[in-house]
Formats: sequence, C-alpha cells, structure tokens
Amino acid sequence: MANHGKVRKMNVKVKVYDMNKWRNEAEKVSEVEYNNIQGFEVVTGDKATEIGNKTDGSSRDDFNEYLVITLADGQKATFRNSRVDVFKI
Repeated sequence: MANHGKVRKMNVKVKVYDMNKWRNEAEKVSEVEYNNIQGFEVVTGDKATEIGNKTDGSSRDDFNEYLVITLADGQKATFRNSRVDVFKI
C-alpha cells in the first residue's frame, strides 16, 4: 500500500527515573505519553554536547546522550537518555 506522502505518526510512553536508570536504586518518578509524534532519536557525540551546553549543569546527561522526541507540531521534547525509557505504544 502506497504512503502517498503521508507521514506516519506514532504514540510513545516515556518513563522518567530519579537518577541513572541503570542504578539499582533508581525509581520511576513519572510517565508521560506523547501521541502522534513525528519521531524520536537518541542523540550522541557533538550534537549531544551542544544540547548539554544549552542546559544548566544539573540537566546534563551522565553519558552525554539525549532522547529527542519530535512532536506532532514540530516542537521538540528533550530528555537525558540515562534517566528515561521510551516505548512505542
């Protein structure tokens, strides 16, 4: 079946943790659902460093990785990747 230029949208759930999610002590502090997003990516390297430089020191990711979700309207939601899990729903 042809797509005919339509962008496929998806829904995701983001689980947010109070610290690095790989630590045994980490606890989920919230869940957020985003509907009809355009997509998401995990950003690393120089692009991640740019994101980190735009935050205050307490918002930098421990591993310099960021989850960037492109919302339906084109805006972006950015999370520290070491503190979230994302699931397609």
